[in-house]
Amino acid sequence: MIKNIISAMFAIAVCFSVQAQEVCVIKGRIGNDKLCYDDAKIKKVYLTRLDEYDRLIKIDSTKVKKGKYSFKYRMEKDEPTMLYLITGFDNGNIPLFVEAGNIDITTDSAAYPLNSVVSGTATNDLYNEYKKIADACVQAQIDSLKALAAKYGDEWVNSKEGLDYRNSMNAAEIMKCNNRRLEFLLDNNNSPIAPLLMERELMKHIGDIYVMQMVNAVDHTLHSHPYYRSFRSKALARDLREGNELPDIPLQMQDGKVIHLSDFRGKFVLIDFWAGWCQPCMNELKFIKQIYDETRDKKDNFVLISHSFDKSEEDWLKVITNEGIVREGWIHSCDFMMGKSPAARMMNVQMIPTIVLVDPEGRAISFTLRGEEAVSRVKQILSGDLYYLQGDKE
Repeated sequence: MIKNIISAMFAIAVCFSVQAQEVCVIKGRIGNDKLCYDDAKIKKVYLTRLDEYDRLIKIDSTKVKKGKYSFKYRMEKDEPTMLYLITGFDNGNIPLFVEAGNIDITTDSAAYPLNSVVSGTATNDLYNEYKKIADACVQAQIDSLKALAAKYGDEWVNSKEGLDYRNSMNAAEIMKCNNRRLEFLLDNNNSPIAPLLMERELMKHIGDIYVMQMVNAVDHTLHSHPYYRSFRSKALARDLREGNELPDIPLQMQDGKVIHLSDFRGKFVLIDFWAGWCQPCMNELKFIKQIYDETRDKKDNFVLISHSFDKSEEDWLKVITNEGIVREGWIHSCDFMMGKSPAARMMNVQMIPTIVLVDPEGRAISFTLRGEEAVSRVKQILSGDLYYLQGDKE
């Protein structure tokens, strides 16, 4: 009797656990399953996630049988809608937004997966509407070129005068296209495609002031979404100055977990960009150790972060172990991307060592501290002397 009751309780617990997860069902159909650069047919595809560093992480795989494949992905509670890829092709991949619901993917040819049609859920359908704007722009340029050729002839179209005219016409169409795309994203500013596409496709065309206006135009319901955080950080990275808010850089821990600079709001933060192979960094390390030793009783008010440019985990761990800096409260991060690390790029780190001192509101105090001056400045602010604010009072 007791055994039956326990079994029933376990079944109920499993039921609630499954119900807590939302499911994304992906079904794909491929017309011509031959690859582009190989006579072979595509046999397996992968559901692949883009992480915060734009690295591809294979989540699941499935076989392609008679041109069909499917995935069932169980989403964690409150997991945000994110951009994934169907990979396994030899000429690109299929982008899609993974969210709860049924997604249908139609691919005419495995040789050109990017031409696939993805539909069935709100974000994917919205993304299709967005892509139509660029398609219309391309078609308008093609139609205009045909009209010019019909009116003036191919010789004029390819003359200097014709080329100048076409360049002007195409530039105008592209500007109109970008305006329409921005308007579309603003009209749908509560969708995750808004911050994602504003960052990846539009912000490069817009000045710093207007980029921050775009950031502020994203609906408040997305402010905890990774795409909003990334967009805002990239915008802040365009104006790195003392007194300005810093990008919310990602910091990868040894266990693979990613934390962010904003996790330490309310505390002063010193970030040391360094590497075990960098001799000037090793020379600077004695001062970083001194800062740690002299701030042990200030943990509630100060955080020390060392972000390494080392290329391999083995080298990184060897150095921090041999140097005796694996200590309580001393945060070590490394994403093994060296100078291409998002943290380094967003902070515009051109050389190492570079030390950045941050105030409790996430604003830059200094980008140039080194040696004894770094030690004395940290001790100064932790004693209550906020020297960096003196300029604001003048």
